[in-house]
Amino acid sequence: MVNKTALVLSFLAVITLGGVTNKFAYQIKDVGDPAYPAHFFKKPWFLELLMFIGMTLSFPLHWAVQSFSKPKIADGTASESLLPEEVGDRGWKVRALIFLPAMGDLVGSILSFTGLVYISNSTAQMLGSSIIIMVALNSYIFLGRRYNRIQYLGMGIVLASLLVVGYSADMAARDKTVSTGMQEYSASQQAFGMFLCVLARVVNSIQFVLEEKVMGESGFHPFEVTGTEGVYGLIMTACVIMPTLAVIPGSDVGGVFENTKDSLLMIQRNSTLDLVLIFYLLGLWGLNALGMMVMKHLGSVFRAVSRNMQALFVWLIDMALFYGLGQRGFGYGPVGEPWQGTASWIQVIGFIFMTVGVFVYAYGNAVQQVMAAQAEEQKGIPSPIPVAYSMRELALDLDPGVMPSPLAVIAAEFNQDADAFGDAEASRNLRSSSIGSMTPKTFAAGHIKRVGSNAEMVMVGL
Repeated sequence: MVNKTALVLSFLAVITLGGVTNKFAYQIKDVGDPAYPAHFFKKPWFLELLMFIGMTLSFPLHWAVQSFSKPKIADGTASESLLPEEVGDRGWKVRALIFLPAMGDLVGSILSFTGLVYISNSTAQMLGSSIIIMVALNSYIFLGRRYNRIQYLGMGIVLASLLVVGYSADMAARDKTVSTGMQEYSASQQAFGMFLCVLARVVNSIQFVLEEKVMGESGFHPFEVTGTEGVYGLIMTACVIMPTLAVIPGSDVGGVFENTKDSLLMIQRNSTLDLVLIFYLLGLWGLNALGMMVMKHLGSVFRAVSRNMQALFVWLIDMALFYGLGQRGFGYGPVGEPWQGTASWIQVIGFIFMTVGVFVYAYGNAVQQVMAAQAEEQKGIPSPIPVAYSMRELALDLDPGVMPSPLAVIAAEFNQDADAFGDAEASRNLRSSSIGSMTPKTFAAGHIKRVGSNAEMVMVGL
């Protein structure tokens, strides 16, 4: 039995750690190539390389999951391991097609890493909520997804919060009365950084739709998808992009776009940087591994809670680092971010709106799943969206057409004991098929059907 409180706290701690170290690496200053003076570690492509290494580490997680878990048959006992041909197409054709969303991940991530150079960590974290709107738009156009009024209200509130957060960042950039002692960027540079972060979410939303189209009914586990994308991204970044950036003109050491040799020398010299990058990799692992466990054992509302709390805790920790360590930081200037007076108060308002919007959207998702489950049970209409096990069970407790309350949704998710999506699909098949006809292949088709669909997972689980 999973300790769900410990799971949420662990997930929140690890992703917060990753969020803090993401920007922290840019604020470390040291000598790399001895021919040049000390400089900041502003190496977005090196962070991109580490990101793909972290994604590749999803393969050991996938192998562990496959080793210690077996599908269950009708009486709840473990069935025999499924043969590869019984869980859908796992051929090289599908693996080759994953290259497309992998390149989307590469482009989206580098836009985000580059934008983070110019804006505060808290602003970047909050702008990440724009993924809800972007994925909704692309899913509406390309996947035929439709939404209810509650979801549209949530998206509208999130959009308003993004405008407030953007305004607060612009105000902070123009306010010259607050001296931070940190490297500062102009209002136009910060606007450019925010534009890159939002554009990254646009690219990521297209990536999710590509994954939906490519994966279809292939039966790939999310860890497999993430690991395969990591391999492609790692090869492209390490073997093609970074060698190219090391010779084309730019503003990094040696007059090139990004000097990888200098990055490695800085890592060799600075133990603090080593620790920061290790924690960054740990944060990536937590986002992939613990994030899937949260979705499996708790569901969308608790994942939404965790991701919003991440933005808040990253902001609080950054301010604690700035004021706790002072102007010297760890010996090379202040780290974290300061309180910017009125601009920060406006950002607080933006964060509150963003939190409310995400919660409203998550609640709208739950209502949509309950209504789909009721239609499926009463009218035999197949659900066009994945329905969580907890929402399917909640639908059975409600009168037809009655919406669940937010508290009922939270209680249903926290009290669920089954796999959030896999068992829901399996239970639907069990109700519609005779037990004697449920072969391992039939079970697998229902159990793994949408597991590789990141577009659907984002819309249900963000």
